[in-house]
Amino acid sequence: MEQDKKNSAQRSRALLYVGILLCILVVAMAIYTIASNYKNLSKAHNQTRIIENIDRYFESRRQDFTIFDVPRNLELNITDEVKIQMLPTPNFTKLDGDEFDGEFVEIKRVDEVINNDTNSTINNSKDLNSNPNLKANPSQKLAINSSENTNIKPKPTNKPKLAIIIDDISTFYHAKKIKSLNLNITPSIFPPNDNYPNSARVAREFEFYMIHLPLEAMNYQAQEKNTLKVGDSSAKIESEISKIRSNFPKAIYINNHTGSKFTSDYDSLKKLFIAFKKHNMIFIDSYTTKDSKAKILSSEFGNKYLKRDVFIDNTKDEKAIINKLKEAIKIAQKSGFAIAIGHPYEQTFKALKSFKSELESQVDIMLLRDLYEIYN
Repeated sequence: MEQDKKNSAQRSRALLYVGILLCILVVAMAIYTIASNYKNLSKAHNQTRIIENIDRYFESRRQDFTIFDVPRNLELNITDEVKIQMLPTPNFTKLDGDEFDGEFVEIKRVDEVINNDTNSTINNSKDLNSNPNLKANPSQKLAINSSENTNIKPKPTNKPKLAIIIDDISTFYHAKKIKSLNLNITPSIFPPNDNYPNSARVAREFEFYMIHLPLEAMNYQAQEKNTLKVGDSSAKIESEISKIRSNFPKAIYINNHTGSKFTSDYDSLKKLFIAFKKHNMIFIDSYTTKDSKAKILSSEFGNKYLKRDVFIDNTKDEKAIINKLKEAIKIAQKSGFAIAIGHPYEQTFKALKSFKSELESQVDIMLLRDLYEIYN
């Protein structure tokens, strides 16, 4: 009996120790989980804060890099005395593949009087005077040898034409990266929402831009909050396009973000085209599905139909992107023109920069609006 009692007591103590050990493990796991969640939340908060800081930095210098955003080795045709100051490179943290890696040139006037000769240098273009969409920025007082800044269309040549659209634009950082290429890139900008609060202001940094409209996809879970869906009422669709018109008063062209389900549904897409017609907008098909009804509806509404030929950066690799650009060149050489779509990835900007000379030697890189005017 005594031996049984001793064995029972030993088993009880063993169970007690095991219980204590399990409790310690549970507490340790709980502490680890809480610490990990806190770390992730802190990291997300820091990234959001960094993005906001970058946007504030670029927004505060909007006039500087909007007007004078040209390579440092580009000759400046300046008739008034100016002072050129090099601003130090901000030490920004790398963000999801994007990296700030340059210096800005800030050009300031020594005197505040602009002579008439300087003003006439910018305003003597017929395009600027005749086309309301091509008016010079009132603050643009110094003449610069850049078609981007003088808003003069490139002279037509016999080379094939290529429009390069960069989708998903939403920040001042994106704007800076596009402008640094010094190419006729067409930015397609997200409508504002909680994720893209500055996108309407970012649009002002471009003389020409498109709207990147979220539409429902067949298989895509990470859809935007303001995505239009199959079955949405005409009133809801018209309301969304009305908001876009209010936020982007100069916008004419609009393409779809995702949208394979929406663009393949005739009735839903027709409601959208009715709203486009009311607000004087033209749809460019990102062509995310071969079942798109955009060509049929463009014909019904009396519009030209243009669609994407190549997505250049489905693979985020610089060499792969260059190969896709070569594919776009071949299509342009065969058809006379082509439309390529990319995204604001670091690899995409690097590929465009390294392949720029080859692009310019084989095709005319045109803004989407100019391509639309020339081709059907």
